[in-house]
Amino acid sequence: MKQYCAGVDVGGTSVKCGIFTTEGVLLEKWEVPTRKEEDGKYILPDVADALKQHLREKGIALSELEGIGIGVPGPVEPNGYVHICVNLGWHDHWPAKEMQELMGGEIHCAVGNDANVAALGEMWQGGGKGHENLLMVTLGTGVGGGLIVDGHILAGVHGAGAEIGHIHVREGEPEACNCGGHGCLEQVASATGIVREARRNLLASSEDSAMRSFGDALSARDVCDC
Repeated sequence: MKQYCAGVDVGGTSVKCGIFTTEGVLLEKWEVPTRKEEDGKYILPDVADALKQHLREKGIALSELEGIGIGVPGPVEPNGYVHICVNLGWHDHWPAKEMQELMGGEIHCAVGNDANVAALGEMWQGGGKGHENLLMVTLGTGVGGGLIVDGHILAGVHGAGAEIGHIHVREGEPEACNCGGHGCLEQVASATGIVREARRNLLASSEDSAMRSFGDALSARDVCDC
């Protein structure tokens, strides 16, 4: 086995990247903005360019990389096919194949639902280490879930197992979710949803609030801190 590997977590706002040893030791991490224009066609090329640059800076050749793991915010078929990622603008996409081509065609790349692969990571090196049954909930631009049973991902039909972000939780929601539905969990519980709810409440009230001072820069962290 080669010494190094890379991880890529594609989010709706930013892409988090890391270089690791194959033993799971983090060597470096960074983020790149998620450029969703033109159906998200710039996302993986931006990641590949950044990954090549950081590998060069650390003196690691592409030939020393065992592989690249990619997490994406949506269902992933067992063959790596992504029908849709509503938070990225992707439709009928093959992320692992594209990344492999962008990296020169020789490096093995694998893709999975972001919450599922996060759950695997927690079971391997994180809070779930030593346990074979666990549930991972991810909060960011959306809300995701990853379920591990007997040490294996419970992916469900078409890779949609534990996709809790689009469970209907609110009746009468006037705004549409990115998926086209109304009243989804991620509309109220994701980082973007928390900010949206706060702004909605501020508009509906004339009361003083520390949140007003943040203006358009208000973040979910600010809401929680206030």
